[in-house]
Order: sequence, then C-alpha cells, then structure tokens
Amino acid sequence: MKFLIISLFIVLSQFSDSLSKNKLEKKLYGLKKQTVEIHNNIISNNKELKVIKLDIDRNRQKQIIYLRYIKDKEVLGKRLFFLLQEKLYVSEISRLLKGMQSSSDYSISKQIIRGFFFNQVKVGIDNYFQSFENLKVVNQDLENKLSSYKEKKKKLGSELKNLEKKILQVSLLQKKFIANPEAKKREKKVKKSAKNINELVKGVKVPKLKKKQNITTRFQMPLQTSIVSEFGQNKTNKIFKNGVIFEVSQDSFVASPFDGIIVFANKFKSYGNLVIIENDNGYFCILAGMNNIIISSGNKVLKGEPIARVSKKLKNKLYFELRKNGKIINPKSKVEIL
Repeated sequence: MKFLIISLFIVLSQFSDSLSKNKLEKKLYGLKKQTVEIHNNIISNNKELKVIKLDIDRNRQKQIIYLRYIKDKEVLGKRLFFLLQEKLYVSEISRLLKGMQSSSDYSISKQIIRGFFFNQVKVGIDNYFQSFENLKVVNQDLENKLSSYKEKKKKLGSELKNLEKKILQVSLLQKKFIANPEAKKREKKVKKSAKNINELVKGVKVPKLKKKQNITTRFQMPLQTSIVSEFGQNKTNKIFKNGVIFEVSQDSFVASPFDGIIVFANKFKSYGNLVIIENDNGYFCILAGMNNIIISSGNKVLKGEPIARVSKKLKNKLYFELRKNGKIINPKSKVEIL
C-alpha cells in the first residue's frame, strides 16, 4: 500500500512537472512571437523612415533651387525699372543703331528691342511668382514630412523599448525552460576539440532530430541592410567566402533566418561571436561578427527572432552562411527579403 502511494505521488509529481513545462513552453512561445512581431514592425518603421528622409532631402534641395532662382530673378525689377525709364535705349547698342539707321528704322528697331525685353521681363516675372507658389508647396510638404518623421521616430523609440522588455522576459523564461539541455554540453565539448568550422558544425549537430514530412523552411535575411561581399567573392579572408557579409549601417538586432534550435552560441577562433542554428530540414545557419549574443544554445528560435546585436560604432560586419545537409549554399537563393 505504501509502495502504491509513493508510486502515485511520483506519477502525479511528474505529471505536474510536465504540465508546468508545457505551460512555460507555451508562455515562452507567445513571448517569442511578440518579439518577432515587434522586431518586424521596427524593420518596417525603419524602411519608412528612410523613405521619408529621402523625401525631406529632396524637398530641401528644391527649396535651395527655388530660393536661388528667386534671388537671381530679382534683377528683373532692375530691368523693368531701366526699361520704363528708357535707359536701356541710351546704351552703346542703342546709339549704334541710331547712328546706322534712319529715324523710322531706329524707331522700329527700338520697338523690337522694347518688345523683346518686355517679353523677357513678362516671362521672368511669371516664373518668379510661380517659383514663390512652388516654394510654398515645397515648404508645406517639407513641414508635413518632418512632422511625420518625428512621429515615426517617436514610435520607433517606443517599439525599441518594448522589444528590449520582451527580450528580457524571454531571457528570464529560457533560464527556466531549455528545449535541448544537451546542446549546451555539446557546445562546451566541441568548442575545445573542433579545429575548424566544419568540425564545429558536425560536432554540435543535434542527434536524431525529428524529421517532419511536407514542411517548408521559410527564410529571411538576418539583417536588413546592404551586402558588401557576395557569396564566393571574399578574397581578403577566405574563411568568409562561403557566405555573404552585411555592412552595419546602424545599431541593430540580428534576427534568426528561420525556425530552429540554437546549437552553438559562443566565441570560436577568428570568427569571434558565432551562432549556429539548426532546423528539422537539415539546414544550418552560421552567423558571425556580432557585437554580443543575446541567446544561448539549447533554445528554440523563431524566424525573425532577435538573437544578437551589431554596432555601427564598433564597425561590426555580419557574416551569414547557409548549409543544407552539410552542403554550403548561397543564402540569397533561399532567403526571403522583407
């Protein structure tokens, strides 16, 4: 009887632990989804800010052009003044015409010149006042764009604070629930023994990963910025020729390119901070060059989830390599650009 009670207690305890883990996992997944959504909003917001900034720069250029035109056309007033006083016709050309032609011819020439300058002045005055109208439109548009830019910037700041908060919550929960605790042990062991990146990838591979049928791996770029070195083009450092390298134009988060599990998140030789992500379809993602890593091995990640940071001030350059069943492939052939 006593044995049955103890057995029942153990079963109930295990069941309770299982429920608690499921609850934690569900909560963690929900938080991760929120971080992905917020991060994607930040990416979208940043793109909109760049477009608005370009419009602002264009409008400022237009302002300069119209103001310069208006200033240049102020000479029209002087022309008109001289024209009305007929000072124009005592110029050297006028005297020359008067000396060469008869009185009637001179009068006709005078009218032609008068008509020409009147026409020039009229066109100039029309353009002058049109420039004022155009400048008014440009100023209004610029004011609207600056207002929109400030609002977007404020919203971006708020979203970044919210993202930082969610990342902290995810970090605290992940200490309580690690999807694959063995990954951390393998990471420490392989880090010491691996001589190169190939040995590292083989060593950290999760054994007996479940193979799901009819699933499609969806990708996205880990960083939304320009690529400075394409796949296979890096000649200065051959260890980085198997991927692409991103220029870091601003302080940003590095996002996981697909759903998977972190099998390595540590420093490794000349790669510096290195993250390796594996998924059920046999894909391996290698990321290097981050300022710091905000996730640890053994944790699951979602596509678009922030996993590290890069810094413009520190002149970080992000390296992104993709492998499929051990074969190196061009990341751009698979990645969906947001």
